[in-house]
Amino acid sequence: VITMRILMVADGHGGSTHEKAYGKAFERMGHEVHYFTWKEYFKHYPYANHYPTDGNILKSIFYRFQNKAKMGPAMFSLNRDLVKLCQQNKFDLVFVYRGTHIFPRTIQKIKRTGAKVFGYNNDDPFSQVYRPYFWRHFRACVPFYDHIFYYRLKNKADYDSLGVKNVSLLRASFIESRNFKMDQKSLEDSPYNCDVIFIGHFEKDGRDKMVLNLLKKGFNMELYGTNWQQSPYYDQLTKSLGHEVYGLYGEDYNKALNSAKVALVFLSKINNDTYTRRCFEIPAAGTCMLAEYSDDLAHNLYQEGVEALYFKNEDELQLKLKQLLTDDDLRQKIADAAHTRVWNDKHEVYNRAEEVMNVYQRCVDHG
Repeated sequence: VITMRILMVADGHGGSTHEKAYGKAFERMGHEVHYFTWKEYFKHYPYANHYPTDGNILKSIFYRFQNKAKMGPAMFSLNRDLVKLCQQNKFDLVFVYRGTHIFPRTIQKIKRTGAKVFGYNNDDPFSQVYRPYFWRHFRACVPFYDHIFYYRLKNKADYDSLGVKNVSLLRASFIESRNFKMDQKSLEDSPYNCDVIFIGHFEKDGRDKMVLNLLKKGFNMELYGTNWQQSPYYDQLTKSLGHEVYGLYGEDYNKALNSAKVALVFLSKINNDTYTRRCFEIPAAGTCMLAEYSDDLAHNLYQEGVEALYFKNEDELQLKLKQLLTDDDLRQKIADAAHTRVWNDKHEVYNRAEEVMNVYQRCVDHG
């Protein structure tokens, strides 16, 4: 294998676990990987909770506006510095992860250095729910990428409608070092032990009411994730749970999944999802999955009744959850079958990185 120089370009905050996982996978293949992140250009926002700031409110507003509107001096600085980095280092591949802040001319200039530029987006840049300005730079860049990877099947038609052909599906993945089965003995005193768990963000799609009703029905349930404070039922939820709802990450996330008998999956309506990253992380952790139904999940990923159970409405959710909690053998069989499938179908991040390399090779071969 010829060693390549690869630059990973991303926000660098929050979801940065995933682009770093790609970077590590490329390194395992023997490539030299560098990183460029743009969070540092917005020093006082939106990362004030995670990074030290001088508490200057005006600066915070100034950076908040630039980051949100994706315009202003910080935007020009980060694009200029990215181009300069590429000109100085002559990368073979520049992999832009969710390039909301990258200008079209930046991509054109990078390509002139001889690098192939790939774009990847785990959200739906064609969703009507986002503000029109949110994806404007990303969408303006679409014609200039050498290749774009999309996350959900729906986006194939979206790119087709723009006349863009150099696109392909690159699904989410699990990361072996983070999503794995834990020894049952180590979970005996886990603070997350429960019958059913949901770990995920709040969305106005009725998931809060469904979770609240499960708690009211007496299901031994845990709930973690972001933005749940926006739910009109938040106070009732926290009262039933006995704690605030907060996000779980890294080791805590994996431990919580391992500590539950059944893990739920709700599909994001904002992103028109037909599956989520959780659909790989839950089976990788060896936990039984009960997911909101989609044709994609049931026909392309996990066979219903064999590797997962699905619900189409609240009644089905409660019925199938009861079924799984009263039948230990069925639950274990489903969990084991899905664990085998997630590995056999190659849904680990290293396999995804191999897909990226295959596309790169085709791009080089065909000019």
